[in-house]
Amino acid sequence: MKNLTRASLLASALFTSGIGFAATQGTVGATSTGTLDIDVTVDDQVRISGLSDILIAFDPAGTGDVTGSSTACIYRNGAGTYSIEATGDGASDAFTIEDSAATPTVVPYTVEWDDEVGGGNAAGVTSGTALTGQSGANTVSDDCSNAGGGANAFVEVTIDRADLLAAPAGTYNGTLTLLVTPE
Repeated sequence: MKNLTRASLLASALFTSGIGFAATQGTVGATSTGTLDIDVTVDDQVRISGLSDILIAFDPAGTGDVTGSSTACIYRNGAGTYSIEATGDGASDAFTIEDSAATPTVVPYTVEWDDEVGGGNAAGVTSGTALTGQSGANTVSDDCSNAGGGANAFVEVTIDRADLLAAPAGTYNGTLTLLVTPE
């Protein structure tokens, strides 16, 4: 009796919620045919890959600010744009590197993002603020390995020469986090 009551409640819930079954059942005979519907939901998806660590050797005898970069692969299923949000690991997510001293020396850097490798469309990025309307994502391969694929975006960091000249000798490290979101 309890099982019958549960089955009745389930059937009632399905009927009142609008969820129904479109499957048809076959009948007994020499052959029997049944049908069923197949529903698949594909959510917006993105992926960032192909990044390389940025290693910079500062030459105090050189001129100009110091830059380093990495290419990236951005995948986006289907047509559409994406946003990129960069955050540093400094205080309040600032773009900074620091040495390993007991009282670390902190050196700021700036970040630019270009949604095309060599496209000349680099835009300055503010930590924690999404740069919207980015395009050029690979829509075929999530690691850009398809024919004609490859890196399709570019991130560059710039460190002011004067800040590096004022910094004590040492190795300075930081982490830049890039968050890609479908739009």
